[in-house]
Amino acid sequence: MDAMTASGWEFLPDRAIWWPSESTLIVSDLHLGKAAHFRRHGIAVPNAVNTNTLERLSALVSRHRPQRLLVLGDLFHSEENSEWLEFKAWLSDLNAEPWFEEFRLVEGNHDILHPSAFDGVRLERSARWVHGNWMFVHDPDDVADLPDGRYGVSGHLHPALSLVGKGRQSLKLPCWWYSAERRVLVVPTFGTFTGSVSVKPQPGDSCWVTTGDTVISVPVSA
Repeated sequence: MDAMTASGWEFLPDRAIWWPSESTLIVSDLHLGKAAHFRRHGIAVPNAVNTNTLERLSALVSRHRPQRLLVLGDLFHSEENSEWLEFKAWLSDLNAEPWFEEFRLVEGNHDILHPSAFDGVRLERSARWVHGNWMFVHDPDDVADLPDGRYGVSGHLHPALSLVGKGRQSLKLPCWWYSAERRVLVVPTFGTFTGSVSVKPQPGDSCWVTTGDTVISVPVSA
C-alpha cells in the first residue's frame, strides 16, 4: 500500500500504529469498562484486564511520546462505571505531559457515555476525522465514495487471520487488513478483554499479523 509506506507508518507488535511524521499513535477498540460492565451483570471478570489495557497503552506512549493519541472507536464499552474514573485519571496524567497535545476519539457503536461523563475531560470527539489523505472512522462500512488519492482507516471488526500449517494445525492471530477494492485499512483491536473475528482477504489485498513480539506480512493467495 504505497500511501501507507509513503507516510512512514509502523505497525507495532502490541496492535498499534505509529505515525512518526505526525507524532501520532493510533489504536482501536480498547473497550475499557467492559470488565466492570460484566461484573455488574453477575459475571466475575477481574479489573486487571482493564488495568492491563491502560498499562500496555502507557508503555507505548512512554516509548514513542506522541503528540497525538488517536482512538478509532469503542474507547469505552458501555455506560459509565468505576473503570471510567480509572481512565480519566490516566488521561489527566497524560494531558499533563508537556509533549502531549491531543487525545482524539473517533466514536464507535459502544461509545454511548452521556455527554456529562466528558465534563472536565480534555478529549476531542467526532464521528470521523479526515487528516491529509486519510479518513479515520470506526466502522469500515462508514467509508464510501472515497475521492481519488484518499484512503480509509477503521477498527470495529477486531480482525484476525487464521493460518493453517502443513500438518493442518491452525493459529489465529490479530491482523491489519487492507482491502484494495475499498481502499480501507482495518486495524486490530487493542483492548486486552476483546475477541477477534477471522477475515478473508481477497486477491490484491494486504495483510499483516502480529504474534505479540513481531509483525509479519502474510501473502494473500489468489
